[in-house]
Amino acid sequence: MFAGSAPARAADDVVFALPAINLAFAPVFIADHLGYWKQAGLDVKMPVITGVGAINAALAGSADFAIATGQTVIRANTRGQKAVVVVSFFTNLGHELVLSKGLADAARITLDSPIEKRAQAIKGKKIAVNATNAIPHAYLRLFARKGGVDPEREVTVAVMSPEASFAALKTGAIDGLVQALPHSLVPLRQGTGVLISSNLRERPDFPELVPQVFNGVVTRADLCNKKPTVCSRIVDGFVRGMTYMHDHPKESIEILRKSMPDEDRSTLEEAYALMIKWTPRSGTMTEEGWAKAQELALVAGMIKPEEKLSSFAELYTNKYAK
Repeated sequence: MFAGSAPARAADDVVFALPAINLAFAPVFIADHLGYWKQAGLDVKMPVITGVGAINAALAGSADFAIATGQTVIRANTRGQKAVVVVSFFTNLGHELVLSKGLADAARITLDSPIEKRAQAIKGKKIAVNATNAIPHAYLRLFARKGGVDPEREVTVAVMSPEASFAALKTGAIDGLVQALPHSLVPLRQGTGVLISSNLRERPDFPELVPQVFNGVVTRADLCNKKPTVCSRIVDGFVRGMTYMHDHPKESIEILRKSMPDEDRSTLEEAYALMIKWTPRSGTMTEEGWAKAQELALVAGMIKPEEKLSSFAELYTNKYAK
């Protein structure tokens, strides 16, 4: 070692659990690819731990951070699992409802039809979701109830992965599906489905639920007290990633294609254009945004009415998302 030189500081190891690989989590892939965390002295590993396994890993200590919905965080806290969101990065409902083209054509409905008419088209039908009592199921329940259909008695739910639901829609094994972007676009491009509900387009079906805390970065309640600089650097990288997405959309799409090589380019571009409108630049949260997230959690059956929170102050911090 040369005289007067100091040893290089070792990077702080961080485990960031992802529940899936999809467009909804775009800022994490942008921040990682552009080296924002590495430049800040963080060595970030991003294992995929499917579904709620990601937040469970963070709460158990086998991961430091995870991505989770506001609804999942609310449910965890009502059950004594103290989870805290340090940055919010998507403020709308990222799922859409697609009906088979044959049924939509027979009912003479499009996305512009009255919601009551669209909802009648799913009455007695089988609709695929990724999981029951989770966000896709919540979206189906929201749509049905707003259109005057009982989602518990008048709609049959099938649990399927996106790929399985595409095949089932083609064969007629299911009548429709609820999927997140970009998966909701696939049946439209294949000519097997028609979009009949969305909150991301010009005429949203649930404007009363936005903006809300939908997707966020979550950690244990005590981690940021113990490691404030780690939290600060993770959030800073995330916010820089969101800003980059707004300022450099073409470059961002190319980065995302590397993280999701199986996605069709034009499908990814269309989905990106829909989602970027609801990707904030700062990532700060409000009580109102949390209240709207809770309304969705109640509809989803993720929490009971008696578990409803009157304050969300312990569920989030804006200290780092500036």
